[in-house]
Amino acid sequence: MLIGCAASDEDILAKCPRSEHIKHAGFGALVLVPATLGLFSMTYAISTFVEKPYLYILAGIVWAGIVFIFDRFIISSFRKKGSVVKDITSLTFLSRIIFSVLVGIAVAHPLVLLYFHESINVNMDETARAKIDSIENVYQLQKKNYQLQNDTIDRNVNAKFDSIHTQEAILHDEIKGAVRSDDRTTGKAGEGPTFKYDTAYLNKLYHDLSQTKIANEKKIAENNIAIAKLDSARNSKINKLTFSRDYLEREKALSRLSDSNSIIKITTWFLILFFILVDILPVTWKGLTSRGPYDEYLKEIELRIKNEVQEKIIDSETKLEIHKRNKESELINHSESLKYEYANR
Repeated sequence: MLIGCAASDEDILAKCPRSEHIKHAGFGALVLVPATLGLFSMTYAISTFVEKPYLYILAGIVWAGIVFIFDRFIISSFRKKGSVVKDITSLTFLSRIIFSVLVGIAVAHPLVLLYFHESINVNMDETARAKIDSIENVYQLQKKNYQLQNDTIDRNVNAKFDSIHTQEAILHDEIKGAVRSDDRTTGKAGEGPTFKYDTAYLNKLYHDLSQTKIANEKKIAENNIAIAKLDSARNSKINKLTFSRDYLEREKALSRLSDSNSIIKITTWFLILFFILVDILPVTWKGLTSRGPYDEYLKEIELRIKNEVQEKIIDSETKLEIHKRNKESELINHSESLKYEYANR
């Protein structure tokens, strides 16, 4: 089976020593490794935005088949030359290496995301919380402003109550003739001019308090309505937030992690290079191995077939040339015959 994975001709291998069988089975195993990684890679990538298991498993199998076909073609179509140096410097080898690198990158990146799966989930959760906190902070700041206004209103009302209580105490002391330390009373008992003045002032304080309460209740009601609107807007914004966990969002999360942590960036590049190396191993290994009996037999067969084709072409051309000459001879003879008949008439 492994020899079949390398697309090696088993009839030719039958003529070769056991070492050639082992080598080509190794080529087949190297072809299977990237395909297996591709299976897990694509299955995980598709599972990030498709919930049905049979779909992402099928996608993984299809991608693994594509990677297998590509790598199998690359290694089977590469022909060994006279030396390793000529092999690895040939345009054929370099083109296959470049193509293998591209396939390796396509296989590698989803596997890197899978490797950092837990860290990416944590980062995505933190990003989601940061979005909610951003909305919450703006809301709390605006709400705090309204609450401070309400608190200021309450303090003003309490201050007016304190003034009224103070004025009531002054009136009480004034009517009894008590002397206060703040010299706010005359010391004469009874309802004199000072008592009447203080009474009028107290009534004014009650009137101001009544008007202030009406204005404050209106302002507090307006502030409470504004706070309710803020609550509604906040809830609406939070509900409209979408926290996708698809492949693109995971890429962004990995990018954020790499930017914030050099170890993750180094590990990411190491894994990508490792998976690329795994994918270029089949053609690289074939290019670095020395020419073996299989390559000699294959070259001999291809050369023989090429010679046979050329001989057939030459033979066909020769037959065509002979056929043309025969036709020309027949035409000449026919023409001479017609001339002879015309002359005898």
